[in-house]
Amino acid sequence: MAETQKLAELSSTQSVSALGLRWAALRGMLNSPLIAAEEQRALRDELLVELATVEQDFSTLQSRNPMEISAKVDIAKSALRDKIDASEIWMIDLLESIQADLQNFTGVPKNGSTQAPRPPVNLSRTHPQRPDENENAETSTPSAA
Repeated sequence: MAETQKLAELSSTQSVSALGLRWAALRGMLNSPLIAAEEQRALRDELLVELATVEQDFSTLQSRNPMEISAKVDIAKSALRDKIDASEIWMIDLLESIQADLQNFTGVPKNGSTQAPRPPVNLSRTHPQRPDENENAETSTPSAA
């Protein structure tokens, strides 16, 4: 548990992207059949506590771009799906609507990329011809005469 506290302290200085990677790793571990086994219950409980801490840490971080804002909305939607019943599904719909508005407003594509597409690379380049290596060897070595 001391390690969990250290990780929580570190997360306060991290970016949304770095914390998102930790969140994804924790979710992946929790979805593992090995962690679901009864003999791993203590580890699973510890991972759930860490996941809750990471999810709460997102509220303390400032997003640097629209993609990170969208990632924070994804975290909120995921946390809500785990905790609400069918009568409260409208909250997830609302978050999805906010996320779509954000993407439309900022022009962020659905894949989250904020960079403009790069033009194709011109692969047909001309290179100056090199003189034959044998010619270089003959002209650059002094004669022994």
